Amino acid sequence: MKAEEFERTVKSFMDRYTTMALCCSMNDHPWTAPVYYARSGYDLLFFSSPTSRHSQIFAQNPQASAAIYGDYSDWKSIKGIQMEGVVNQVSSPVAFTKALATYVKRHPFVKDMMTDPKTLSSQLLGKSSRVSLYIFHPRTIRYVDNSEKFGSRWMVEVREGVSISEPVLD
Repeated sequence: MKAEEFERTVKSFMDRYTTMALCCSMNDHPWTAPVYYARSGYDLLFFSSPTSRHSQIFAQNPQASAAIYGDYSDWKSIKGIQMEGVVNQVSSPVAFTKALATYVKRHPFVKDMMTDPKTLSSQLLGKSSRVSLYIFHPRTIRYVDNSEKFGSRWMVEVREGVSISEPVLD
């Protein structure tokens, strides 16, 4: 697979789904959290409460892995993305504004949550005011496609949201 095909395939796959399984670990205790995401290059933006278990872990250990996959009825149809990288809270006002615009474009309901309190219950509004924006920076992306052959997996290395290597069979 050539670099352009890998990028087109993976970004299209990322755009097809909305939720990733985000994984972290602290003191030999693993944890996984499903989160909505929006893509910026290969980087993935997500909201979470700073008091959530995974956010607390990321504050101490930003190393993470993530997976995006569909629901398949047989193993020959399985396609998905496996990633490893780091998670950081988006803190600079300029980066936050840009990231928020990307996220709202992907998930327009977030804008409603922020601007029209009538669209949500007071409980949800209370929670939404206590969330932070985070970014998952993958360092390695693997694209799995069992329709090619069982365990077919292409890999690239990534920095700052762009691939820095040619895809290789992993």
